[in-house]
Amino acid sequence: MVSVGHLAGYAIGTLDLVQLFGTSFGDTQFKKLTLFAAFSLLFTVGVTSWAVTERVLVSRDDESQDGLVKIIRQIFRATMELPPRIQAICWVQFWSWIGWFPFLFYSTTWVGETYFRYDAPLNAKESTDALGDIGRMGSKALVVSSVITFLSAFLLPLVVKSPEAKKFTQRPPREIAQLVTKLSRYQPDLLTAWICGHLMFSGAMILAPFAHSFKFATTLVAFCGLYA
Repeated sequence: MVSVGHLAGYAIGTLDLVQLFGTSFGDTQFKKLTLFAAFSLLFTVGVTSWAVTERVLVSRDDESQDGLVKIIRQIFRATMELPPRIQAICWVQFWSWIGWFPFLFYSTTWVGETYFRYDAPLNAKESTDALGDIGRMGSKALVVSSVITFLSAFLLPLVVKSPEAKKFTQRPPREIAQLVTKLSRYQPDLLTAWICGHLMFSGAMILAPFAHSFKFATTLVAFCGLYA
């Protein structure tokens, strides 16, 4: 569902919203996208708040009246005393997302600027809404990336070995049993797939400074769709 949302959002970003809806609620592409995102968020959160009934699982009588400093100290202590494997995962996520967040925020601008720097015709640089044009070109790359993310959500679980695979014995049809047995030896587990994802993303980021065309920049962004 997240992939579908990304795909829809980036697809809307490729349209010239100012030409479609006029300048009544914003005279640039960025202002239109901001309004669209705000109204979408209000609608989806509103529907969720209306449709979901929550149960209070903790009594108000048990609520702690601890001060802010004590609460922060408890959070810090709980973080530092996590089980070793959980702590390792948290540290990996902490450092990897330092690289992933700039990608989420600036990949559109980077692809668009790469296009205008190396591939755009001369008259394109005289546009009155250069920021909107950059956003539309960058959104095209992210549409491709979202399609790959969407397909990966269905295909990768078929390739990656499930953690529960050891709990039962697979009995494929006799005709393909030998082939399935051979392939299962090379089937990666979740940890291996996770490591490969980080290596792929880091490789794409290392190659980013060498992107001197819109196609190469789009390829790198699309490649990151597997990591997402």
